[in-house]
Amino acid sequence: MNASIEIPKDSKVYLNKPYVQVFWSPINKILTSRWTGFCTYDEIKAVAQRIIDAVTFEGARKVLYDAREIEVLDENSQKYIAGDFTKEMIKVGIEYSATVSPLDVFAKFSVDDIQNTIKIPEASHNKFFQSVDEAFDWLKSK
Repeated sequence: MNASIEIPKDSKVYLNKPYVQVFWSPINKILTSRWTGFCTYDEIKAVAQRIIDAVTFEGARKVLYDAREIEVLDENSQKYIAGDFTKEMIKVGIEYSATVSPLDVFAKFSVDDIQNTIKIPEASHNKFFQSVDEAFDWLKSK
């Protein structure tokens, strides 16, 4: 776990918990969620609602999911993210999302399962990356 990661100074912070940071970059117009460690289903749902609120408030079209340090997600969390959460994100205006793959192999399986379960055509504008810089640059180009 890396709880010492700093949120960029120009960002608007929506959530700063030990397991997730959610912040908006007004310059690049990208909402970032940076995940660390294990989260329960209830925590995932609460953070998801905060992300949806931030997207709505900021009029965000692009989101970056930094999942490098996340741990395995339970089956209910995976289903929620692949289903209701993804549908709601598209509904509130997200057009592009970039996911930085987890370093942990088992967490990567969880994220891969989510991606393989999503059956929403609009979700095809999600790309996976190995680094935050690549993901951020791709989103900036959109």
